[in-house]
Amino acid sequence: MGILLDIVYLLALLLASPLILYKSLRTGKYRSDWAGRLGHVPPAIKEQLNRGGGPRLVLHCVSVGELLSTRLLVNKLLVQDPTLTIIVTTTTDTGTARAKALYADTARVVTLRYPLDFSWAVRRFLAAVKPNLIALVELEVWPNFVRAAARRNIPVVIINGRLTARSFGRYRKVRPLCAAMFRRIAWAGVQSQDIADYFTALGMPQDRMRIVPTLKYDAADLADAVAGADALALALGITGQHHLFVAGSTGPGEEEALLQAYSRLVARWPQLRLAIAPRKPETVAGVLAAISAMGFTPVRRSDHADGTRGMPLSSETIAVLDTLGELRKLYALSFAVFSGRSLVPLGGSDMIEVAALAKPCCFGPHTGNFAEAVHLLLSAGGACRVADGNEIENLLDQWLANPIAAAAVGHAARSVIAAQRGSTELYVQELISHLRAAIH
Repeated sequence: MGILLDIVYLLALLLASPLILYKSLRTGKYRSDWAGRLGHVPPAIKEQLNRGGGPRLVLHCVSVGELLSTRLLVNKLLVQDPTLTIIVTTTTDTGTARAKALYADTARVVTLRYPLDFSWAVRRFLAAVKPNLIALVELEVWPNFVRAAARRNIPVVIINGRLTARSFGRYRKVRPLCAAMFRRIAWAGVQSQDIADYFTALGMPQDRMRIVPTLKYDAADLADAVAGADALALALGITGQHHLFVAGSTGPGEEEALLQAYSRLVARWPQLRLAIAPRKPETVAGVLAAISAMGFTPVRRSDHADGTRGMPLSSETIAVLDTLGELRKLYALSFAVFSGRSLVPLGGSDMIEVAALAKPCCFGPHTGNFAEAVHLLLSAGGACRVADGNEIENLLDQWLANPIAAAAVGHAARSVIAAQRGSTELYVQELISHLRAAIH
């Protein structure tokens, strides 16, 4: 089976190579760390791992969202077992860069690229890292990787398990392959009963599953202020008189609706300001072009570093957050937030940290990636769903006219997040238990 999958992967890679080359030339993606993608571990990392001496846990986070959701978990695991070494693996370039930045000063955390699922790349990676336990965040399950781990008697667990209805439909088409993978999973924590049902239908034994709310509830800080927000406001020219509306983690095609709504609203609310934070760095150019095409002037965060004082944003300027790791600061400065990638069918973006800051939030109809959080927030009156730019305009009009009602939405959202916390401790117990069982 491994050789057959290798052939399938190779053919898929060859077919996709023109697109990969195009994206590489246009955006810089896929240019770096091919040695890591093919399972090579740098000699210095091998030496570091060998010096550790204690148990090793591979914690795989595809990209930035999964990485940030597990940060508290990592810290608690290191405290729980002072001999533990955690190997945090990532797939995307942004995730890899953020992981290195997050754990640069953490001696017992190693960051590596997750290997492509070629059987020989996986074997090379596992032989170098020698983990005692592997934890896959959400659902990054690959057949060669899981099979290779099983052959080495390395238990694999899933934490924060998530699967959308759309993805379930795709997985169901290859159910025999999925069932073979899921039978090898030692345990899975999944975010909701619906997801548990999907896992069961794909072959995961029910007695190895537990429903645990998403780690993102624990990762979200219930706070009214965020460190660094004032410096960001000074640099971008956001003043105390402004009513800042933040469109966070937007996807291609959403800017036009947001800009049109803003252009109509600002005529009625002169202190309204708009900030757009694209989800992916490669889409920044398209956002800047859309802003200019609407007759506005973009103000890029990367052109205004901390320590500088920007000209106060005017009604004709739009702030663009084109840096990484600062979105929460921008949310803290807002009076309301649109959670992006939801007007277009991209699954939505994380609205949990917005809710934790008690900011009134809205999002579009496409929120499958956060179905449980959306249900809880809407049921509690802690968020609003909008279909298009017109509905965004109407909602903001209401919130601007009645700030007390808007604040009530934000506080209801925070209450939802507070009620769902506690998953981190459950996962710490499960992971430590599986580690001890694997060692003994």
